[in-house]
Amino acid sequence: MSHARWTLFAIFIVISAACLGQQTAPAAPAQPASAPPVRDPHSNSADLAVPLCPAIFDDSLATDGIVGSGDKTVKPPVAKHQVEPEFSDELRRLIKGKGSKVSFIVEISLVVDAAGKPQDACLFRSAGYGLDAQAAKAVQQYEFAPATLDGKPVAERITIEVNFATY
Repeated sequence: MSHARWTLFAIFIVISAACLGQQTAPAAPAQPASAPPVRDPHSNSADLAVPLCPAIFDDSLATDGIVGSGDKTVKPPVAKHQVEPEFSDELRRLIKGKGSKVSFIVEISLVVDAAGKPQDACLFRSAGYGLDAQAAKAVQQYEFAPATLDGKPVAERITIEVNFATY
């Protein structure tokens, strides 16, 4: 009996160490930096209407009039008016079915043009359940003070994180 207890204790220690090792291991990024975004498998037809972003944006003030993301001399755009996204019907059904708290994040990349208007929105991080479409709809209604370079307004690409949560 004593031998069986020691064996179980040893197995417990080995399993615990394996589990603790998994918890402390650094999390791998969901997607490598060069991989294009991927749609959530719960995306609906409205979500599919929001285009996916490319793996890499090749922005350049000289070639496409959009300031590159590495330019430190640019003062970034500032949101003057933000629109709260609405929950989708799919999310409402999910909440009703689960009866619990849920949290989703959608990231939309867009260009804020020199007039402060959002342009060329694309999906950078998908949540599905109709939320991708609701997030894109909301951020396209934002108003910005445009980015500036040497005091002059310029277009710049930004990414907006839209949170959907129930408490």
